This record gives sequence, structure tokens and C-alpha cells, in this order.
Amino acid sequence: TMISGSARKTIPPVMQTGDVDGLAFIGGSNAADDLIRKHPNPHRLKVFLQLEANNMGIYLPDLFLPENSDALDRAMKETMKGTLSFNGQRCTALKLLMVPEDKAEDFSIDLAKRVESLSVGLPWDLHDGAYSKITPLPFARRVEYMKSLIDDAVSKGAKIFNKDGGTVIGGKESTLMVPAVLYPVTPDMEVYHAEQFGPIVPVTSYTSLDKIVEFGRDGDYGQQCSIFTASQDEETSKLVDQFSTVFGKININAQCGRSPDTLPFSGRRSSAMGVMSVSDALKEFSVPTVVSYVDGTVSDSLIDGIKQKSSFLQDLE
Repeated sequence: TMISGSARKTIPPVMQTGDVDGLAFIGGSNAADDLIRKHPNPHRLKVFLQLEANNMGIYLPDLFLPENSDALDRAMKETMKGTLSFNGQRCTALKLLMVPEDKAEDFSIDLAKRVESLSVGLPWDLHDGAYSKITPLPFARRVEYMKSLIDDAVSKGAKIFNKDGGTVIGGKESTLMVPAVLYPVTPDMEVYHAEQFGPIVPVTSYTSLDKIVEFGRDGDYGQQCSIFTASQDEETSKLVDQFSTVFGKININAQCGRSPDTLPFSGRRSSAMGVMSVSDALKEFSVPTVVSYVDGTVSDSLIDGIKQKSSFLQDLE
């Protein structure tokens, strides 16, 4: 059955009927919790959720050595895609960048220059033969939320590093916002913990891997992280080990993103429930049923006869 209309208006009454056996939902955790509670018997639901995230980009110190300039450049290119493709409006975007304290300001300056080179406009606008890289946000409330995150961060000491960062272009009704690179972002700022889901690039600094591990371990989300490094060092291995029970995907020298559908796509905590892939999705919405018998109590011919007449017991081709 196909039901059209606003999801906020149509789905809650459907859930309240109790006739829904499975819920597959992509959106926010608060909305998911509310929908599940609408079901009169929520324990009977098979639930699959893909929710919000606060994915870290982690830049290890070896990346900034002079001999690793090419690796750093590649990491910066991945960072640009990871933070601002689709205006940062994807759960798999990089949401918070962790950079060594003595390199964080230079990192932010470099990142700001790269952001300033992005074309900003309507989706069909051409800039030297290429379409706009940064396009309008979907509605005014998203712009207001971006502004509130930026204002909160700036009021607590962060600076906007790129020219016109956070500026809305096109008049009062416009939702076309220039991305904002923020540094230094600190734990007392909302953007440090929240999923911005928009064109804000927060940069924070660290002096010890303990801060990174603590953020991953104690945070609300557990979808992905990206580790950028230039060597086979113990720090990378330590983070992989620490985060193997925290995140659903650990990316090495690559932005966060969806994997091919042949690989599992999952998360933990308030980022996901269940595993998505071609095979895993089938398992998520299946309940195994076992037909059994005790050896020696039933003849083989009886079992064969039952199997031949049963659709359920037929072998899958």
C-alpha cells in the first residue's frame, strides 16, 4: 500500500493502528523514537534505523611533516568533499575536524582558502563552465539553525576563517549560505556536539589522542570517522582498535560515506539500529523459523514426503 502526503501527518496514525510489523526509517533519532512509541506494541516491531551522526575527521601529526605534503593535500581534498558535498547535508558528512594544536590554525587557513574557491549559486548557474558547488539550503529554518550555531561559536571565541563565511546571498527570503570555517571550536560550543547538517566546517584542536578517544567513546553518535595519516604508525592502529566498538565504519585517508551495497552499512548508539546492505537488509526484516525432528524417531520417507508437499521447505534456487 502506498500512502502519499506529509510523513508527519500520515505515518503516526498508521503506526497507531498496530498493523505495522516492520519500520525502516531514515531521519532523526527523536522522530524515530516518537514513531516507535506510537505503536501500541512497540516490542513487536522489527526496526531498522539510519539516523544522525557527528562524524570526526582525525588528522594525525605525521601528516604535517614536510615530506608528507602530498598526503596532506590529498587529505585536504577529501576533507572538502567530506564536509561540503551536498552542502554538508548528509548524515555521512564530516562534522568535526580534529587537528593537532600546533597545526590547527594553519590547517584552518588552508581550508578556508579552498572553501573560498568554491562557486556559490543556484544549481543551474554556470561558473567557468561548471555548475555551482554550493547551492541553497532547503528551507529557512535550516538557515536559522546554521546562524544560531555560528553565532554561538563566535560568541564563545571561535572565528570565521573564510571570507563572507555564514553570509546569506540573495536577499531576505534566500537560503543560499556561504560555508563557514570555524576555529577554534571548543566543547562548550553547540556545534562541537551537534549534527549541523549544513555548510559549517568546525575545526578543533588536540594535544593528545585521549581527547579524540574520549569524544568517540562518550559521544551520542557512532556512525563513522575518518583517520588521515601518512605512515604505518601505532597511533592509527590504536584508534582503529579503540573505535572498533564505537563506529560502524572507520575510513582510512578517505571521507566518510556510503559503501557499496555489497558491504555492511551500520552504526551504533543514536546513529543507527540494524545493518544495511543487499544481504544484511534481508536479514534485518526476516525471522528464522526452524522445522526440526529428533533423529531415529521419524523415517526419512516421512520427512521427504512432508518436504515435497510444503512450499516453505522447498530449497531456494
